Amino acid sequence: MYVIDSTRLNQRPEIRIGDRIFGIDNRLSTFEKMNAHIKNPKDGMREFDIIIGGALGDAAYNEILEMDLPYAVMRDIVVIILAAIQDISEEEAHSRFRKS
Repeated sequence: MYVIDSTRLNQRPEIRIGDRIFGIDNRLSTFEKMNAHIKNPKDGMREFDIIIGGALGDAAYNEILEMDLPYAVMRDIVVIILAAIQDISEEEAHSRFRKS
């Protein structure tokens, strides 16, 4: 028998950026909204705007933008967020990213 208990239902992954920890919204509804926005971006939003803002929320997104991080770090944040949402390892997510 397979069981999905409350521990897994309430689990929320986190990402640490510098000394800050941000919760990642890994709900299916959030993932579907991000995918819809990526397919039809509005107001010139970039993929990392959609993914970081969608998964971490507007306040966290603005805080991260204020850090003025290098592009490679922003790319890594996106890959890590997608790994957390899909419940795969960071290494697997990076491998998939390189192929796409």
